[in-house]
Amino acid sequence: MKNKIDFFLVGAARCGTTSLYNYLNNCEDVFLPKVKEPNFFSEVDSPKSEDFELPKPDKIYHSKIINSKEVYDSLYENSNENQIKGDTSPSYLWDTNTAQKLYNHNPDAKIIISLRHPVDRAYSHYIMNYYTGVDTNKTFQDAIKAPKNASWGSCNYYLEMGNYYHQVKTYYDVFPKEQIKILVYEDWTNNLNELSELFKFLNIRITDSVFTRNVERNKIKPVKKIFLLNFLRQNEIKRVFKKILKQEHIDQLKSYFFSDNKEIEKLDQKLRVELSKEFIETTKKLSELTQIDFKQKWY
Repeated sequence: MKNKIDFFLVGAARCGTTSLYNYLNNCEDVFLPKVKEPNFFSEVDSPKSEDFELPKPDKIYHSKIINSKEVYDSLYENSNENQIKGDTSPSYLWDTNTAQKLYNHNPDAKIIISLRHPVDRAYSHYIMNYYTGVDTNKTFQDAIKAPKNASWGSCNYYLEMGNYYHQVKTYYDVFPKEQIKILVYEDWTNNLNELSELFKFLNIRITDSVFTRNVERNKIKPVKKIFLLNFLRQNEIKRVFKKILKQEHIDQLKSYFFSDNKEIEKLDQKLRVELSKEFIETTKKLSELTQIDFKQKWY
């Protein structure tokens, strides 16, 4: 490959990787592609046909599934030699075969992993899937009992993805621990000064623009008339709309007809406590592996 990637923000999903991407993208010493999640090194699938469409150079995308080395290289063609290059794909943590691929690509690469209370992560993941139409279960309880879907673009392994120990261990097995930075979501989202350690880890400068520029977060937006919206989201129907309308007009229509100002419903605290018990042992092992007391932070 033409480009050697210097660092990988590998996840976990729903643990602030979009915000981290944007903070890092505000730094002049960093080059990140316009595709936030290229998913090049992981084996993932998606029910969304647009995820496989080639990215246009002038457009920004949240996620693509890129299988071509040439296309992946093209994402970095505007980087310069004074910048470090990064890839921010949360699928790299879930796909436990990816760590070795990243090491083979660049054994000196630095690995960044952001971790969140596993039940809070699971609920956030479910709410995202529900409002984007890939999960039709009306309650979290029903969703975690539903048949499993392994496709990354509609994955519903909500609780399973919070068993971080085995996922994180794959990186400790192949990379020196000095090249791995673990971030605690609850820490850095409540105090951005925590991110100064990340910039030190990457050996890049923190300029005024890093935190003062507007940073987009992957915020979940509730919608109304969700069953009608899910009908319109079908690939065949989306293709018809794209032929007759520009994407900006489609977005305007969606915002007008489907946006809802209500707050996202909260996770039931009794259920949160009960589900948290399932993660006690793996959290203990994760703490021993990373030398971070997650029990103190999460329980």
